[in-house]
Amino acid sequence: MGDYRILISGDPPEWCDCLTAAFKQNIHFDVLGCVPSTELVGTAARLYPDVVLWKVNGGNPVQGLTQLREKAPFSLTVMMMRDPGEYDLMELLRKGVRGCLPLRLLPGQIVNAVELIVVAGVLCLPRFGPEFFHSTAGNNRPSSALDKLTVREREVLALLIRDFPNKAIASTLYLSESTVKSHLRSIFRKLGVRKRHEAQAVAIQNGLIDSAG
Repeated sequence: MGDYRILISGDPPEWCDCLTAAFKQNIHFDVLGCVPSTELVGTAARLYPDVVLWKVNGGNPVQGLTQLREKAPFSLTVMMMRDPGEYDLMELLRKGVRGCLPLRLLPGQIVNAVELIVVAGVLCLPRFGPEFFHSTAGNNRPSSALDKLTVREREVLALLIRDFPNKAIASTLYLSESTVKSHLRSIFRKLGVRKRHEAQAVAIQNGLIDSAG
């Protein structure tokens, strides 16, 4: 049995089947099932999942989030949507959402992102414009953080997203481990982070996960 019980909500059935299969391959998750959005709140109230992964198919999800929070207050909610930029992300955060992922991600990438959110405790959101950072105290990370990285640093970060240890990164890119460590120090400095999972989160937020497979 996995560490976290996850309830998936969305359609069509093929999408549910693919995600269910992907999450079942991850030791951290125990899949409770996949239900349509219309059945999400009722099912969550009955099963009390640790994690809810909800595919939003248009409309305003705030009312549904309010009901979900009332019925399953301890469930961690991650939303999937075609264009996260269409929504008021601050309002979603106030309603308890811990992640907003674009639908273009592959099943394995979705699992990796949800694992970072749940296991590492990161907040996984799409990139923001400067106005967000000016209005959010204590967060001055630029939305174009990855633009500061060299080609080699982006290659290292892409492997880091896939949980490659330093030795495997060195072997894959034909580098020494000391060189990999040097690249990682530079990456962390440029991204304004201190730990590996924080760098992974920034990479996902800025779209590098699309090329990390």
